[in-house]
This record gives sequence, structure tokens and C-alpha cells, in this order.
Amino acid sequence: MARALIIDLDDTLYDEHSYVLSGFRAVAAEVAGRHPGVDARALFDVMQAELDAHGRGKVFDRALAQAGITPDPETVAGLVAAYRAHEPAIALWPGVVEALADLRRDHRLAILTDGLPLMQRRKVAALGVEALVDEVLYSWEHESPKPDPACYAEALRRLGTRAEETVVIGDNPGHDMAAARAIGARSIRVLTGRFGAQPDAGFPADAVVASFPEALPVLRGGRFGAAA
Repeated sequence: MARALIIDLDDTLYDEHSYVLSGFRAVAAEVAGRHPGVDARALFDVMQAELDAHGRGKVFDRALAQAGITPDPETVAGLVAAYRAHEPAIALWPGVVEALADLRRDHRLAILTDGLPLMQRRKVAALGVEALVDEVLYSWEHESPKPDPACYAEALRRLGTRAEETVVIGDNPGHDMAAARAIGARSIRVLTGRFGAQPDAGFPADAVVASFPEALPVLRGGRFGAAA
């Protein structure tokens, strides 16, 4: 039986898309506050449509242009900063709180998250997950973005466990499963978020579940080696 778990955050414990939309609302409010003629709701709708059509790359540039505002680099950089610094309105997926509480009875738990620390710290605070686990690690603060195994090794050290006693749980095979393989740990892939329908990128998990709470019977029953 595993003694410890290293758990991804984005798209594993909550819907990361909800964070993006939360940021768009904050940016729309920022623009409307500076330009009284701009409707924040309409600007948000433009950003969401642009995201759906073309991804995040030029969302703010094109939204500003449609609002009649010149998307100069300084203005766009200010909106990027507002997006990154906003207080996110996000929530854990159903059953995650209960699952973490159950698992913590007989496992040491660490969340290991990738991305700009300012953003990831605000997500962790908004979700309230720091109180639900034993450790939270921010890979970029360790200069080891996923799937670099260095931050995972630090997680093992903090948890006081060995790789063979640890399971990595995440949604992104190229990050989470690849890192698990690199450190010699087993892994569980959750089919939530934007990677849910994508192939395993050459890094198959030891078990696959539909959502984080469904990892419990795999861990309790040792049902590795197949989709659960």
C-alpha cells in the first residue's frame, strides 16, 4: 500500500478553465474601470469567444481592439499583470475535500503544482487546499518545472517517503506520469480537464480514473494496471 501521494493541482483537483474565466472577468472589470464606455460583460464575452476560437495567445489584444482601445504592448502587459494577480473565484471539484480527508488518514499528502508561483499561490489560497494536505510545493520556485524530477525528489524528502512507496496523481501524462516514471513511483491519471481526451504521450499511467475521488478504490485496493 502507498504511504504517500504527490498530487497535481490544475485540472486534477479543480477545473483550471474556471481560473482562466475568473481572470478574464477581473481583466474586463479593470478595463471597464479605466474606460467608462466599455461594458465589462460584453468585453468578457469577447475574451471568452476569442479563447474558444484561437486560444489564449492574443485574447487581450483582440478584446481591446474590439472595444476600440489600442492594444499597445504596455496596455496589454498591464492586463496580463492584472490577470496574474487577481483573486480567483474557483472551487474544488465535488468530492475532492472528502477524498483528501479520507486519504490523509493513512497517507502523507503533497500538492506539487507547476506554473508562475504568484498565480499558483493565489489558486491554492482560493481553494483552501493547504489545510487539506501536508505539503505544497511550487515547482518553479525550485527551478524545476514539470516533468523535471528535482521538485518531486524534494517532495519525497519532505514527506519522508521513498519513491516506491509513493503514487503520483495528475491529469497530464507528459508532466505527471513522466515525472512519476523518472523518480520510480507509480502513477494514477485522472481524465479531467483539457488533457482528458488526449493520448498518454508515451507515458502510460499505472491506473486511470475518471476523477480524483475515484482514485480512492485504486489506492485502497491496489487495483493498478488497468482503467478503473
